[in-house]
Amino acid sequence: MWEQFIARCKSKGTTATATLTQFIELYLDDIDNLDAIGGDNLDKRLDSKIKASVEEYLVVGNNSHPNPTNETILAICSRLDKLESQFSSESNSKETTAIHNLADLSQKIEGITARMTQFTEAIIKIQNHLNNQPRRGNKSYYNNSSFKVHTPRMQPLTEEGLASRLGVSVETVREQRIKLHPPLFVAWCKGKDKSGMGWEFNENTGLYHPVS
Repeated sequence: MWEQFIARCKSKGTTATATLTQFIELYLDDIDNLDAIGGDNLDKRLDSKIKASVEEYLVVGNNSHPNPTNETILAICSRLDKLESQFSSESNSKETTAIHNLADLSQKIEGITARMTQFTEAIIKIQNHLNNQPRRGNKSYYNNSSFKVHTPRMQPLTEEGLASRLGVSVETVREQRIKLHPPLFVAWCKGKDKSGMGWEFNENTGLYHPVS
C-alpha cells in the first residue's frame, strides 16, 4: 500500500511527505473522516471550504474583524458608486441645459423676426403717409383749389438710366434692389435722386418707375 501511495503521489507531481502534510493540515482544520475522502470528493470539500473562507473574509470578517484590505475594497466600491452617480447627474444636467439653450435661441429668433416685420410695416406706413401729403410749394392746395399745376410726368427708366440719374453704377442699383425691401429701395433712391424722386422696379416691364 505504501509503495502504491508513493507511486500515485509521483504521478500527481508531488511527494508522499507533502501529501501527508496536507492531509494532516486538513484534519487539524476539523475535516474529519479523511479515510472516506478521495478523488472528486476531496476536491469538492476543498472548494467548499475555500468558498466559505472567501465569503467570511469579504463579508463576515469585515463586520467582526475589519482589516485594511477590506476597507480598501469597500472604499473603492463606494467611490465607483459616487462617480457613476455624479456622471449620471452631470449628463442629465448637460442635456437639460442644452434643451433650455435651444429653446431660448428659438424664442430670440422668433422675436427678431417679429420686430423686423413690424419695422417693415412701419416704414411702409410712413412712406404711404408721405406720399399722401400735399407739397408745401404747391399753392393750389391753399390759395386756389381750381388752379392746378401740371407737371410733366416722369418716364420709366432702364437700369442704366436710373444709375446715371442717381450718380451710381449699374451694379450698385441692382445690388440695392435685391438687398432692400421695395419701400426701403424707394427711400434709398430718394436719397440719391437730386429731385428727391423715388423709384421702384416693375417686374412686368423690367423698368424703374417713378414714385412721388
